[in-house]
Amino acid sequence: MSSGTVASYYDRLGRWNRAARAFGFGGGHTTLTVHRALADPVAGGRATFTRLHDVLLERIPSVPKARVLDAGCGLGGTMLALANAREATCVGLTLSESQAAAANAAAERSGLSTRVQALVRSYDTPPPGPFDLVVAIESLAHSVDPRATVRGLASVLAPAGVFVIVDDMPEASAESLPDLSVFKRGWQCPVLLSESAYVEVLAKSGLQIDVQEDLTNDCRPRTLSRISQLMWLNRLTRRLSWSRALEHVMDSHQGGLALERLLRGGHVHYRMLVASKTQY
Repeated sequence: MSSGTVASYYDRLGRWNRAARAFGFGGGHTTLTVHRALADPVAGGRATFTRLHDVLLERIPSVPKARVLDAGCGLGGTMLALANAREATCVGLTLSESQAAAANAAAERSGLSTRVQALVRSYDTPPPGPFDLVVAIESLAHSVDPRATVRGLASVLAPAGVFVIVDDMPEASAESLPDLSVFKRGWQCPVLLSESAYVEVLAKSGLQIDVQEDLTNDCRPRTLSRISQLMWLNRLTRRLSWSRALEHVMDSHQGGLALERLLRGGHVHYRMLVASKTQY
């Protein structure tokens, strides 16, 4: 899959979500996130898009003024959270020009433009660093070779640096299910690594695993009946679509619904891995 395909995917979704917000859709924009909403004890158990940042800050070492690389930074919400909570200096990488523009504009509004910057650049060619923290949230699933991507990102970690991966990781039971193909096609995910595969490549990259956490129970997928209803509506909308762009958006939504069903069935887990560099 080309980098241009992924960039178009996010730019297209961004345009759709801007229009959809008028009808109450497009959650996560106000918090500048494109990652999963999780059950938040601070919000009485209601799912919020900021909960993952709280979990992240609880799991990583407190390094004052850390140098951070956000590989797949999206709209910049994670960088802003780290810059505010840890006085971090953050560089974000995204293939989407519209996402980079939104992230940089948000940094400017927050008075953080000297410490937060999004670049239109592949995470397979990261800046040289070194970085105290590398974060990849729901981004490595877009890599055509996640193992090579992990090795490249690990190479720019400082001694004792920390690498955090948060992503959807399939179980063996998922491989034969049509929903996995629908998800991968709709979300532009050519290769999905399992948790054990990520652990292996991190170890081979000179990192030790400090945290392996399953966040699936904090996800809030819809009921199976509601998922089926929305899939039917999605297919109908796609057949009636007047543009290729809308077809692609519907494919993305269908992929998201397939993922919700996979999560409900225990065939895919939403996991966090935190690893630290052991080579000095």
